[in-house]
Parts: sequence; C-alpha cells; structure tokens
Amino acid sequence: MTLSLLQMQLGWGDTLKTSGVGFIIVLIVLAFIAVLIMMISKIFSKTVGKEKPAKAEAPAEKPEAPASAPAAVQAAPAAPVAPGYLRLEGVSEANAAVIMALVSHQTGIPLNRLAFHSIKCLQDSVELIDVDEPTAAVIMAIVSDASGIPLERLDFSSIRLIKEN
Repeated sequence: MTLSLLQMQLGWGDTLKTSGVGFIIVLIVLAFIAVLIMMISKIFSKTVGKEKPAKAEAPAEKPEAPASAPAAVQAAPAAPVAPGYLRLEGVSEANAAVIMALVSHQTGIPLNRLAFHSIKCLQDSVELIDVDEPTAAVIMAIVSDASGIPLERLDFSSIRLIKEN
C-alpha cells in the first residue's frame, strides 16, 4: 500500500488541493485554540474581578490623618500591589501627590488617565565629602551644562574633594 502511494504521480492541481486543505485545517485548529484561550481568560478575569472589591474597601476604613500632621511612610507590602493601590517607599503621601501632579502636568496626560503602581525614593541626598553645598551645586551645574543633560535627570550619589599631595 505505501509503495503504491509513493509511486503515484500527482499533478499540480491535485498538489495545490491537498496543500490547501492542509492549510485550512491548520487555520481552523489555530482559530479554535484562540477562542479557547479567550474563553479561559474571561473565566479567570471574572473570578479574580470578584475578589478585588473586597481588597479595595480595606484602605477606605482607615482614619484620615489631620492635614497638619506629617504623612506616614507606607511600608512596602509583600504581595503584589492590587489595582487602585499605590506602594510608597521612602516617600510621604503629600510628596507622592506632588510627584503625581508634576508627572501629569509635564506629560500633559490627565491624572485620571495615569496609573501609578509605586513611588520610591532612590536617594535622600547627595553625600558631600570635604565639599560645601554651594561648591557642590556649582559642580552639578557644570556637569549638567557640559553633558547637555538637564540637572533633574542627573543622579549624584556623592561629591568628593580629592586633595593633591
């Protein structure tokens, strides 16, 4: 039987029909898999969506701090941040609000269209070693001017005076 199949001579028309049918079968199977993935995705999103409102109500129950008191820094949660939550690391709530407003203003995107997941303070201040603050400010301005990078985009961890012998 296999020998007779190998000895068969197929014309161009039969070859195109056979390859066309195979191609259509592959497309049908891929479409079926895509529909199956979309159905599973909708099922999971509905089950996860039911659990989120319970988590979202928890922060609303916290008493508000008085406006004159400094805002406390939130500790980073161990679990991933749920939608609607903002993780603050080393940043007060008031400073986070200012940062979000500045980002909105500078980008031109309305604040309600931005999604912030976390705001982290990378470094509190520049460590100055044998250098006074005015001199450090001049050094930072010179580096910014010489490199062409705006000062707010530069990150200085320390500035040290190296004394020659």
